[in-house]
Amino acid sequence: MTTNSRSFVRANSTGLPPVALVQLPFPSQSDPLPALAAYYDAYNREYAKVFPEHAVKTGDLWEAPLWVAHMDGAIGCPDTQFIDLSRARFVVEDCVREIAERVTPPAVIFFSPLAQNFSLAAAASRHLISRGYRTVVGGNMSELASLKDFSTVHSGIVHQGSYATLTSRPGETIVNNPRWGKQAETIGYTPTYRLFQHFAGRVPLVRLNASHGCLLACSFCGDAWSRQLHLVDRTLLEAEVIEVRRTFPNTKLIYVGDKTFGQSEAAIQNLMHVIRPEYGFRLIVQTHVSLISPKLIDSMLTLGVEVVELGFESASSSVLRELRKHGGAEPYREALKALHASGLYVILNVLGGLPNETSASHAETLRFLEATADSVWLYNLYNFVPYPKTPLYQSLKDRIVDWDFRNWREDQPIVFTPYNQTREESWEQFLTLVKCATALIEKRTAPTLGV
Repeated sequence: MTTNSRSFVRANSTGLPPVALVQLPFPSQSDPLPALAAYYDAYNREYAKVFPEHAVKTGDLWEAPLWVAHMDGAIGCPDTQFIDLSRARFVVEDCVREIAERVTPPAVIFFSPLAQNFSLAAAASRHLISRGYRTVVGGNMSELASLKDFSTVHSGIVHQGSYATLTSRPGETIVNNPRWGKQAETIGYTPTYRLFQHFAGRVPLVRLNASHGCLLACSFCGDAWSRQLHLVDRTLLEAEVIEVRRTFPNTKLIYVGDKTFGQSEAAIQNLMHVIRPEYGFRLIVQTHVSLISPKLIDSMLTLGVEVVELGFESASSSVLRELRKHGGAEPYREALKALHASGLYVILNVLGGLPNETSASHAETLRFLEATADSVWLYNLYNFVPYPKTPLYQSLKDRIVDWDFRNWREDQPIVFTPYNQTREESWEQFLTLVKCATALIEKRTAPTLGV
């Protein structure tokens, strides 16, 4: 969506400079790990058997960048622009040129990079500042951001009204962390999807949140820093569903982005209220093994959930216990049995590269995956990245040996020295996980689910 850059020379109705929200490219899009790319080819073939509309072109995004919809809603100004560089070359000069062609100073450029494109964001920001722009960086790398690279650094959550703060305080680091626990107050805005028109028909699913945050304290999780559970107001949630249906009229696959579905009964009830059967939505949720119960499964089925992503990480209860997560082989077997018997498709989120893995715990995980293959549909495979907002970061930062953020990828070797083995051994274990998951998918067609 391109807007004439002349309209961005003037200030908007607030009297503050206009904003451009920039989605940068990722190196993993153009240079994926071959073994993992082959795995996800098989993964996508299986997915398409159940959800024929599920298709992602090579090098493209899986979903529209939701941070843009949230920032646009929080900013609340009609002339905010979205510059989608997700398909651009991973080259600083290309990105700067694209931005400069679309907006002119004194526009404020917002970035929300992941680790692998964080250095790209910083370099682009320096170029833009030298040309008279102001820049703001937020997201899960913001604690490593420097005011030498960005005009403003923001860490935490945004609310309605954040715009004036973020655009009028250059040269500052602004921290807005929530209180721990359940949050009653509203963030005061609805995410807006008006800038996502060109994603319609391009991405196979849309993410929708009925709550934000998580009360659990798993130390490898990027959401554990907040230790909050914020309920989205039902009126705002309903308005967001209307936005989704208007912007993506043909998209029926909805990913409920609540970090741990089932922590909030109110969130479930709100979803039941705003998602009507005639919409034809098919839902995906993610949850924690300790929350699986007959009541939660009944709620899933009533709501129209078809796929459950289950945080798994490792089959080793000792590894998980050290990472402050309840789990282990037996609880997962029981949960998989219950979900499978209810006719739900289960995807296990498997996390390699954990700092306390051992060869024994890795072997235990492989045995578990093979033993439960008939109850599991697919596997999401990741290698651990020590994002600053993960509680593990503080204990691992002195063990990090690779500070080139382009290498901080979930499909690359870990960037720190683990406790019980070498980095090379950890990487070989991840490649073995990929090989195991690929074999499990390729030796069968889509599983027969239900009793």
